[in-house]
Amino acid sequence: MSKQLIIITAPFNCGHCAKALKELPSICEEKGYELIEMENKAKNEDNLPVDMYPTIMVRVNEEIKSTINGYNQSRVITELKKY
Repeated sequence: MSKQLIIITAPFNCGHCAKALKELPSICEEKGYELIEMENKAKNEDNLPVDMYPTIMVRVNEEIKSTINGYNQSRVITELKKY
């Protein structure tokens, strides 16, 4: 089974993104997920369709199972436990 946590970070200095990137590696390792970081581009470039930073997606076997807007550690852990 392929399990990935994808985090889309802001193209600017974002405190929430920094906190998530500090805490998520150990959480992903513990839960058996690969962590993938993608930095969004500036508005006028090819940007990803996100409304809030960070945007976190749980992908299992190439299928997006859930999307979390913003960073909340307990919510991320709850989502990871589902799969």
